[in-house]
Amino acid sequence: MRNSHSHNFNFIAIALSFAFAFCVMVIPISQNLKWFRPDLVSLVLIYWAINAPNNVGVIFAFIVGLLFDLMTGMLFGSMGLSLGIVAFIAINLRLRFRIYRYWQQFTIIMLLIGCSQMIRLWVQMLVGHPPVSFLYWFTSISSALVWPLVYLVLRSYQRTLKLS
Repeated sequence: MRNSHSHNFNFIAIALSFAFAFCVMVIPISQNLKWFRPDLVSLVLIYWAINAPNNVGVIFAFIVGLLFDLMTGMLFGSMGLSLGIVAFIAINLRLRFRIYRYWQQFTIIMLLIGCSQMIRLWVQMLVGHPPVSFLYWFTSISSALVWPLVYLVLRSYQRTLKLS
């Protein structure tokens, strides 16, 4: 009984971290600055996929992506597909990722976010929406730059709540 209660608590705590990321991502900002906004939902997903793979897997990531698509009005399924793939890659890299130096983690995060962006761009192009600007790719750089902060905040959150 305690194990089930613990699992439910973990799920709720992780879901709250995604809810916070959703709220931050929908805060309106200037069109000129939107390309520099880090992809916080993907960063939170990568953190939990690496540090709690029993709670956050590919299906969980896909559902989070679908919810984000509904919330933001993006093409339905594009974020779900990209987050599912990013979760799969992150889970497979998790043991190696922990021993990487900061610059190596920066590179991996930038490539994971870039992969997510590439998948979304590919889906958008399939339905006839061409890329808007080269600035689209700056999101992967800004996401990699804020990764250490996201990591520290979520690690503190995980330790404070004693999430497994």
